[in-house]
Amino acid sequence: MGAWMKIYVKTSIWRHGSSILVPINRTVPNEFYDEKYGEHKFVNVSNITFHYVTKGCEDKERPMLLLLHGFLDFWYIWNRQIPKLSEEFCVVAPDMRGYGNTTRPTDTAEYLMPKLIGDVKGLLEQLNPNHTRKVVLVGHDWGGMISFCFATLHETMIDKMVIINGMHPKAFLKQLFRSVRQMRMSWYMLPFRRPVIPEQYLIMKDLQFFDKVHKGFTESEEYAHKYVYSQEGALTGTINYYRAFNNDSDQLNKLPYRRINVPTLILWGEADAFITPRVAQYNRDWLNGSELIYYEKAGHFLLRECPSHVNDRIKEFVTTGKVVVNQQRRRWQWWRKRYNDPCRESKEPAQDAPYSGPPLIPVDATGLPKNMKE
Repeated sequence: MGAWMKIYVKTSIWRHGSSILVPINRTVPNEFYDEKYGEHKFVNVSNITFHYVTKGCEDKERPMLLLLHGFLDFWYIWNRQIPKLSEEFCVVAPDMRGYGNTTRPTDTAEYLMPKLIGDVKGLLEQLNPNHTRKVVLVGHDWGGMISFCFATLHETMIDKMVIINGMHPKAFLKQLFRSVRQMRMSWYMLPFRRPVIPEQYLIMKDLQFFDKVHKGFTESEEYAHKYVYSQEGALTGTINYYRAFNNDSDQLNKLPYRRINVPTLILWGEADAFITPRVAQYNRDWLNGSELIYYEKAGHFLLRECPSHVNDRIKEFVTTGKVVVNQQRRRWQWWRKRYNDPCRESKEPAQDAPYSGPPLIPVDATGLPKNMKE
């Protein structure tokens, strides 16, 4: 796949010229500073200066929702959540290490999972000293995986988790080695560990890659994403999450995994182009208490496609510790299915039956492939 990406990039440059690597010059979106998102602040954690947006934290009794974004995102991916959730909770949405206005280390070893776990721990120690507030981790994509890893080591620092199309490392690996479909969806992971070419692949033709994958984004939301990722070094910071595996390809297998005792809500868009729905179920194998809601027609960016549903479910779960998909709603959903309603909810998946045979890739006793390294 790495060779394919290189050939594709080089051929595109040969055909269209190097100008395809220069994105349109965009100005800072005024939307970033809309008061409905609260305040922009900075905090130092070890050698990293984190930028974060916060709102609704004046009341010290409110639970804190720490919103952790995923790959190729930044704090603004939560723009449809922050205004609503901050009506009842203290909301904190940071740019993760290497993203947005947060420090971007140049050493790829600085993006290994222990560093990312340490970032969350440091943020909570700085923003919630002495655990004065109840804390809920809300993670999407990579933010979900970091949440799972953090809870494995520091579950006493949090009270609940909400995972939106994110994976426990073991759940993802289990599906990866049993599903050709998941292998195809994950094609980019090894090529993204290479130098230079991944940045060129993503940025060419004015970040056209975003246009292909950002289902549910408005024109202004797409503009905001392209503004951030057209800045020098922005793509490198995010791709370094994959290049970190060049320093330790076995990093995710070294955590002392166990079943997590933190109550967890999993919200899952089944039309995800990157993670198969079976991963959502496998996530639950690592949780002692969890709720799972599927959205059959929604995709990876469920938080953008079904914001009101996501917001309501987060509020319900944080407040009561459970969620209820009532019969009346199901009857309406049956009627709406004819119209491809992306936000139709169900406790059962509509697709992706589990593969019950042996792994399709030879694995060792740890569950990792025998030839993980390139």
